[in-house]
Amino acid sequence: MAAHAGRVLPQNAQIGPLNGFSYPDVQIGGKIFRLAPGVRIYDTFNRIVIPTSLPASGNVFYQLDPGGMLIRMWLPTPEEEAGMSR
Repeated sequence: MAAHAGRVLPQNAQIGPLNGFSYPDVQIGGKIFRLAPGVRIYDTFNRIVIPTSLPASGNVFYQLDPGGMLIRMWLPTPEEEAGMSR
């Protein structure tokens, strides 16, 4: 039987459409963010993935560090995406 840990997304995570990626920059909602050193990108199974595995488009949850760099990003599950209008 397979199991994986449930995800808990931070309350202060922002939501936006991923519009493009050109390392080390990511475009979310028309704004370009630089990936912070040590950025963590989580897939739908909460595994850490490399930036080049990002989809070309789609919605994401993300957090910025105090300097405005992208420090964490989560690719939403279908259930999370259905509830993104929070």
